Amino acid sequence: MAPGAEALTGKGLAITGTELHTQSEGDNQLVAKLGVVTLPTREIRTSGLPDIDGAPGGTLHGFGILADTLNELPPALGFGVVNPVREHCFVPAVSVISLREPATHDALYNPISDEDLEETPFHAVKLASQSDTHTLITEELSTWLLDQLP
Repeated sequence: MAPGAEALTGKGLAITGTELHTQSEGDNQLVAKLGVVTLPTREIRTSGLPDIDGAPGGTLHGFGILADTLNELPPALGFGVVNPVREHCFVPAVSVISLREPATHDALYNPISDEDLEETPFHAVKLASQSDTHTLITEELSTWLLDQLP
């Protein structure tokens, strides 16, 4: 996903002007505008963080969970949203195998080689061939796990 992408936008009258964005790298990056009808809009910005939301690894439908919850409320309350980005990186691949700190774009996105896998503290490591929901049991990973058993 693109850094800085609009992930959730308030459309209900109570939260018009609310926006959540995927994390961008750098300083003074807008990640949220919080607009509530009774309060002035507030901007939330970050500095010194990498663009982690699109990093390879386990994902979570965090934006989608929030959107579904808000959209299930009675429309008269005014909390309706649109949700173009439902998921984000929840556990970066480099973190799950304790390879390197996920502190920079390069640390998160540089490919993990077979040699890198030998640097992890684990006896055996298998990464999914694509990012998928965190803890999802796939045929690819469960077959590998069963092959590891004595």
